[in-house]
Amino acid sequence: MKTINQLFALLLLLALATPMALAATYKYQDESGNTVYSQNPPENLDIPYEVMSNISSHARPGSDSAPAASSRPSPRPQQDEEENDTVAREQQQAEQMRKENCKAAKKNLEIYTVYRRIRNEEGEVVRISDDERQQKVDEAKQAIQDFCD
Repeated sequence: MKTINQLFALLLLLALATPMALAATYKYQDESGNTVYSQNPPENLDIPYEVMSNISSHARPGSDSAPAASSRPSPRPQQDEEENDTVAREQQQAEQMRKENCKAAKKNLEIYTVYRRIRNEEGEVVRISDDERQQKVDEAKQAIQDFCD
């Protein structure tokens, strides 16, 4: 049982250490000309930097697998793409909600023009006055103008 616990602890330690080992290292020069190694790209996106992969940085000196350093202008395109995806998703959700509101407004208009009795908040069927009914019809028509194309 002790061996199983030790093996489990070792696997847990490896599982926790793996993401840190796979993290990228950024190399750039700050305003003072000092070389900076960081896990984050420079805050000033105009500063050129290199992304160094930690996976291959443990290669032996003189071997063919030297650290891969690529110069990237900035992480902006990826951020813009993520923002565009988010905006597109929100627009799609808004359009879906608009369609549902349109459908509900049309249903409400049908209910208030055809039927004289409706269900109130408590679920009871009640008769509404002509003035109240006309007000509900006007509200439904306004909602159709707002939500339907």
